[in-house]
Amino acid sequence: MQQYITGIDIGTGSAKAVAINNEGKVMAVSQFYYPTNSPQPGYSEQDTEVIWEAFVNCTKEINKKLRQVPFAVSLSSSMHSLIVMDSNNKAITGLITWADTRSEKIAEEIRKSTEAENIYKTTGTPIHSMSPLCKIIWLKKNKPQIFKDAFKFISIKEFIWHRLFNAYQIDYSIASATGLFNIGKYEWNTASLKLCNISVAQLSEIVATNFTRLD
Repeated sequence: MQQYITGIDIGTGSAKAVAINNEGKVMAVSQFYYPTNSPQPGYSEQDTEVIWEAFVNCTKEINKKLRQVPFAVSLSSSMHSLIVMDSNNKAITGLITWADTRSEKIAEEIRKSTEAENIYKTTGTPIHSMSPLCKIIWLKKNKPQIFKDAFKFISIKEFIWHRLFNAYQIDYSIASATGLFNIGKYEWNTASLKLCNISVAQLSEIVATNFTRLD
């Protein structure tokens, strides 16, 4: 049997996987859907466990079809998502997706502030309700207990990564969409953290790649 690489995308509505051999030929595909919940106007949330299950099922289906494990796995995901984890590595919020607009007023307030231009130029992320920057500030103001209990603020990609490797790590692509990352210095942005009232320790370790060999 030929060796293959599995690419898995954690999208807004489904997890999708494709197996590709060394010649670039598609050998197998799989897809599992999950719903988005809107408990209130402007809210857009998903269940992290349902997404994890979809990820696992995608991987299992590819392996079952090809009857062997991949040589390597590459993982991508939708941007701007936010999950709050507690000190027991348990999600204490649902996945707040990019489409969630509950922090729209906060985004407007920041855009009118003296920090707005500097944060935009430093992070390269528009000050918008989609960004984790605004979502975290909304939680601080509206869900103080959740904010107090927060151990890590992560994305869905980091959630999957932690389940696989027991490490909170984030690549440049996802970090650059948070509004919290200095795209010139390749480090967490001090002004953004100060605005959110969070520390570097509450975010993931920044790594330069989103690709790993699975032995």
